[in-house]
Amino acid sequence: MHKLIDPDVLPTVEEIEQYRSCGYYISKPIFKPIDLEVAIAACEAYYSSLSGREIHLPNNRTYNLTWCPEDGLNCLRKNDYSTLVVPELRALLTNAAIGAIAALLCGEDVRLWHDQLLYKPPSDASDPKSVGWHTDHGYWRTCTSDNLLTAWIPFTDMDTSLGTISFIEGSLNWPMNNHLDFFSSDLDGLEKKFNTGGADVKKVPAILKCGQVTFHHCRTIHGSGPNTTEQPRRSIALHLQPASNRYQAAYQDDHLISHPNDDLTRLSNGKPNYSDPIYCPVIGEIKQAEKALKNKT
Repeated sequence: MHKLIDPDVLPTVEEIEQYRSCGYYISKPIFKPIDLEVAIAACEAYYSSLSGREIHLPNNRTYNLTWCPEDGLNCLRKNDYSTLVVPELRALLTNAAIGAIAALLCGEDVRLWHDQLLYKPPSDASDPKSVGWHTDHGYWRTCTSDNLLTAWIPFTDMDTSLGTISFIEGSLNWPMNNHLDFFSSDLDGLEKKFNTGGADVKKVPAILKCGQVTFHHCRTIHGSGPNTTEQPRRSIALHLQPASNRYQAAYQDDHLISHPNDDLTRLSNGKPNYSDPIYCPVIGEIKQAEKALKNKT
């Protein structure tokens, strides 16, 4: 690893502390517009290459995609594990700043957990397509750590008209909200189900210039409204885990919960390996990040 880190794109000590209380951080520009133009072209080529739901992944594994072209083009698309099959998206993941910022925010080395390539089409006014309020932690209960985080990289400028991500400030410190639903477009209905612990609800939409990245804690409630423009909203979510994270058996209604990583990283002894070097590589080292932070101007 040990790629050169630009200290000027790293968060300050004060911003790191703010992340831990507010639950999100908005970076300075990390990527150049050309990097994201290349990513957009690569995404279109990837979408066009899909002939079905099953994709082939390393170590002779396969995965069934949530979206493939047979589902229709004018719908929300969520394609997991795209950094394993699209080199131009892998390049975004391995940018030194992404791993360094994530390491500073969570306080230890970070590994990839998994990624999600996202596409939100322009919405029909009669059928708005939103991403429901949810916490990532609600979907990751097989993790021993509750300190995972997500880097969200939009491929263009981003505002509320495009359906940018919005955070509920401070919600990482509320009681658990694992019952919320990514796949629901009923944002108002989901808000009524917030377990706030008596706290006020403050929504913060991320208004970004091309190249900026948001980072949010896995217990931060977040979601996004419909895309009301004529252009699709394109982005990728890089879900990241502290290097100390491990698999744990988790149950709901007496049924064992599973995550796709369980099968993709399963060892010969049957146990998932969340430190698998192929699926969950280290992308940020805390010592290297802290050293770079000391050189920040």
